[in-house]
Amino acid sequence: MWKTTHLRFIAPPLLALALMPLLSTGCPYLPPDEPGPDASDYDRGYYDGFMLDDWYWQGFDDSYDTVDGGPIYYNTTDIPYLEDASYDAGYCDGVWYAYNDGYFVSYDYAFTIGFSEGYDAAYADDYLEFLASDEHIEWADGGWTDGYNDGFSEGRVFGANDRESGIPFDWLDAMLDYRAGTDLYFEEIDVGTGVYGPVYLYEYGTDPLASKALTKRPPRGIATPLIRRAQPTKAGEPTESMYRALTAGVRNALDKQPATSIRGGRELKLTTTWLDRVTAYLSVVE
Repeated sequence: MWKTTHLRFIAPPLLALALMPLLSTGCPYLPPDEPGPDASDYDRGYYDGFMLDDWYWQGFDDSYDTVDGGPIYYNTTDIPYLEDASYDAGYCDGVWYAYNDGYFVSYDYAFTIGFSEGYDAAYADDYLEFLASDEHIEWADGGWTDGYNDGFSEGRVFGANDRESGIPFDWLDAMLDYRAGTDLYFEEIDVGTGVYGPVYLYEYGTDPLASKALTKRPPRGIATPLIRRAQPTKAGEPTESMYRALTAGVRNALDKQPATSIRGGRELKLTTTWLDRVTAYLSVVE
């Protein structure tokens, strides 16, 4: 679907290609502003590496390649980690964060699509029977399929709740409530969201191809999963946006409107495309 030739890491000038244990937590947390004249060498390198769209979309593509248990290409060993304040260290970290952001955003879009379809599938007269028989699939790789199934599992509970409560059909409003921290639970069938459910939310890139000492860059200091942090902020507040403008290829790939859900084959009432739903989500988080 979005597969491209796997990128080779293009090193900055004079980069020492040495992989080091990931001990520091000093990497920047936010997408960088263009560095001013007094910026550090590290900040200038980070900006140059982070702004490489090719690496961002490579992470996005690698996330999609996990569909149905497919190969995992998330491989950070291609991107060295230098524990210093040099331009080269900043450049490598910038490239890595761009790649990881693309991988996560692919998961996040899939989560949004899965949530909408799970909500739709359970917004039906047989919602209890459906919840009781539907099975969550946990791939635990943070890829596209993982995102879809995680979203579907959480969305179905909200759809069933809204149907039972007589709340008008609105998957986006329900998902924003979920992302803000609302959890629901059907005690009679022991099915729920969040702490009551089987979903393991992807928070950060985990590299199954690297040694345990090199599985991930230092976290961004966010204790709760990013999937729950992606929510609207008050007017005037800065946002931590990981969402880059959709390419023509991605827009084309999302421009589909399936008649039935990927999981469970439930007939969908939704009249919007995947692209419409992703765009609606982006309109409230950007």
